[in-house]
Amino acid sequence: MSMRGKWNGRRWPAFLRLLILAAVLFSYAMFQGGFVSWFLFYSFLPFGLYAFLVAMYPLRRAAVSRTVPARRYHAGESIPVMVRIELPWAVPLAALAVAEEGRKHGGEMIAIAWPFRRHLSCTWPLSLPRGRHQLEAVRLEARDVFGWVNKTASFYVPCTVIVYPRYIQWPPEMVREWFAQGKAARTLAYRRDMAVAAGAREYVPGDKMSWVHWKASARRQELMTKEFDEQRNDDWIVVLDGAASPWFEELVTLAASVSKALMDEGVPVGLLVAGKERSFLAPRRHDGQWQSILLRLAEVDVGGQEPLAHVLAEEASWRTAAGCIIVTSALSAQLAGQLRAMAPKRHIVLYVVSREWGEDERNWADRLRRSGVYVSRIDPQALQTVRQGGGDG
Repeated sequence: MSMRGKWNGRRWPAFLRLLILAAVLFSYAMFQGGFVSWFLFYSFLPFGLYAFLVAMYPLRRAAVSRTVPARRYHAGESIPVMVRIELPWAVPLAALAVAEEGRKHGGEMIAIAWPFRRHLSCTWPLSLPRGRHQLEAVRLEARDVFGWVNKTASFYVPCTVIVYPRYIQWPPEMVREWFAQGKAARTLAYRRDMAVAAGAREYVPGDKMSWVHWKASARRQELMTKEFDEQRNDDWIVVLDGAASPWFEELVTLAASVSKALMDEGVPVGLLVAGKERSFLAPRRHDGQWQSILLRLAEVDVGGQEPLAHVLAEEASWRTAAGCIIVTSALSAQLAGQLRAMAPKRHIVLYVVSREWGEDERNWADRLRRSGVYVSRIDPQALQTVRQGGGDG
């Protein structure tokens, strides 16, 4: 897609500079006379006329389009951005600079001379952090040989680029250790007893319509789902703590890594993000779930205000999960108490990304381990130096 942009060049100041310079040289030649003065004037004429041509050049009539190859990009990867330009006239511009306007992560200006060509293209690498990014304007800047004339035009060519988080390949033996951990350790073949409904809870995305409790829904004026005597199955949920933290990007990398490890083992994986807005992705086993998890992690923002322990206590999805992996950067007494209460009913894995632990954190971690919770501290540097998630994997 290409759109003509607004012309930002200043033509009349350039004209005035050229006219003043030409008038000064001509006056000097007329009054001084001689070979040297006229040589200066006639030497100026080719460059002056060329600068005049650049000043008159309708750069705003150029057509600009931008393309980014359609593939999955991860944080830290170089993103090739190709810009195609169709100029109105085939004029030998001394330099045509192309730049990504308003970007701080690449897209620096590229100045290239293209003699007598109308259809041009150039590619530059763009490095973007994790997230959804909107590329908007491309700036063209034409100059003459000596820089007397410098005119620019901006072209609005929008393009959305999603940068996914990095992830690491988790050892399979570590994943199997999660399954064998804790008092709730058992095979992952749980079944629901659909004979008797023990109660009702609020509907969450992913619940089957056959589980809807219509009478309770009518009383509450909201959709309710039946609760059965045994609702545990082989679903696992990865929980990302979205509280403000200097290691938040490392937490996102870790959440993506453990999610990928579980999916590689064929386990249905869901995602709970306790960020600025609580977000839940129901466990699934199908191929599109990995893409959904990556997209949710790409768009998550740091800054959750609610303590993680409160989120875990209120989240209804825990009643249907066989296990969960908690990813956080702070271990508190409140969080430790909530995890100890959850441990007898399901597998609990806790990863804390932190430089070091104090005496209190070590004591809380020891109590959790005695309760059957798998606890591990990971240094942030180990997640900063991991290889990036690659390709379309």
